[in-house]
Amino acid sequence: MAGKVNLRDTTLLLTRPEPASRRFSRQVEEVIGIFAKTLIAPLFEIVPLEIVSPPGLNEEIAFTSENGVRALSLHQEAGGRAAWCVGARTAERAQAEGYSVRTTKPTVKSLTEALIEDPSVTAIVHVTGQHRRGDLAETLREAGREARTLIVYDQRALPLRSEIHNILKKQTDIVAPVFSPRSADLLAGAVEHRKARIHLVAISDATAMAWSSRPGENVLIAPSPDAAGILSAMGSLFDAYPSA
Repeated sequence: MAGKVNLRDTTLLLTRPEPASRRFSRQVEEVIGIFAKTLIAPLFEIVPLEIVSPPGLNEEIAFTSENGVRALSLHQEAGGRAAWCVGARTAERAQAEGYSVRTTKPTVKSLTEALIEDPSVTAIVHVTGQHRRGDLAETLREAGREARTLIVYDQRALPLRSEIHNILKKQTDIVAPVFSPRSADLLAGAVEHRKARIHLVAISDATAMAWSSRPGENVLIAPSPDAAGILSAMGSLFDAYPSA
């Protein structure tokens, strides 16, 4: 680790879409404390897409994000259809929309393994976004299962606000929790000319690998691929919390 930072002198930079960033900001205050400043600067926006081939009655659905659940609900009612989910929040959203959640796994890899191991699964539609890592459906097909990918939303890149760029010009500390490799890649491109030290807290190894750190900056990887893991890793940046 490059070194501890002082919570009272540090900016928290949240780059997910605003609803998710505000939700996570509340979690940060409860678990870690209040930063000197919290900036919400989404690096992308979720844009639902038109779809031409919605899931059929014989197909079960693999949701790997809440965004997929929301976008598909614009085109089709759940009607109790079976769903396989990555992450508790995705599962909660799927249940709220009327899906029958068969299982919830922490990662795409573990969900894929569960689908392969379950002989009752005959056909799967992976409902996902335009930008994703890996190919769940292809892995299932290689294992002899019937599977296809259905892209229902795009994650369109957004520029950072001028307020963020002004802070990046200063010799200051910024903590940036990042929840996907795409977010890390977009952030790296947006802050290339920074003077500030950005301490990245990545949800996974793949996310950390998409980032380019500099001397004096920390790169921490969450012990679990979820918000709780991110919060745990963030806490290690400070000498004490939440009272720091």
